[in-house]
Amino acid sequence: MADGPQQNRDAASQARMQTLLLTFRQVGMPLLTALTEASNAAAGEGKPSAGANSEQFSALIDSTVNLSRELASQLGAEEDQLDAWVRWSLAGAASQVVAAHFKATGQPLPPEQAQKLSSIAIELQSKFKAQIPAGNEPIPNTVATFRAKMMEAMVPVVGAIAQYSFGRAEHGLLAEVAEKLIKTADQVTRALAPAGCTPEQWRLLCWNVLKASGQIYTESHYAEADRLLYMNPDDRAAYFAQHGQIVPMAQVWQAFNQRMAMLATLATYLEVPSSAQLDGEGWQS
Repeated sequence: MADGPQQNRDAASQARMQTLLLTFRQVGMPLLTALTEASNAAAGEGKPSAGANSEQFSALIDSTVNLSRELASQLGAEEDQLDAWVRWSLAGAASQVVAAHFKATGQPLPPEQAQKLSSIAIELQSKFKAQIPAGNEPIPNTVATFRAKMMEAMVPVVGAIAQYSFGRAEHGLLAEVAEKLIKTADQVTRALAPAGCTPEQWRLLCWNVLKASGQIYTESHYAEADRLLYMNPDDRAAYFAQHGQIVPMAQVWQAFNQRMAMLATLATYLEVPSSAQLDGEGWQS
């Protein structure tokens, strides 16, 4: 009987350590990396930098908590009713978005921007209900999962749009891109999913395609932004004037569509070795 209290203390200590490690890995590391990169960039340009100081870090933590709460606020459940891995998914996705925004702007994510990002997720979940499993499937808090996975896919996109939005309102462009990415991921998944796969397997494939689509969009976005940046100044001014200072994004979407088609074509020719196949825990990874 004497071992009981000690075992309880050991279990509590282990739980605290696991929480600490998870917090550092999923929340702290993206923010610290963003701070360090911003500090190094400032030093490289000869600008004054306070380094990764605690005041900046605290502001980024506050932004992360705010965005995470915004994403969870309309789930209709108390925080302690959410599965732990869902809470960590939301916090991890929020941390990455905040870090991407800081890298692009040097500022924490404003509360109003967090509200706008959350509203995008809420609007899209009603349009893409196939991405949210039915209640009888063994995946808990699936609306929260949708929001977390969408935020993860949007991480590089947030940074790209924060740097250059082609003369458009950032919130409007984010909403447009997010809807296009989810629609494209849905279409590609329907083309690639093997016959007889379960709904959970289908969605696991879809979320991975969605994450890839976010990266491909970001590359296409930066490529067009660079093309405009290095254009002859007179030609660029005439091009902007021709389009009322709102730059067409046709070339961005053309490049995106071509690259997604290449990815889908490649996937149909690849046979994944058994050692590299995803397991059933993919929703939680």
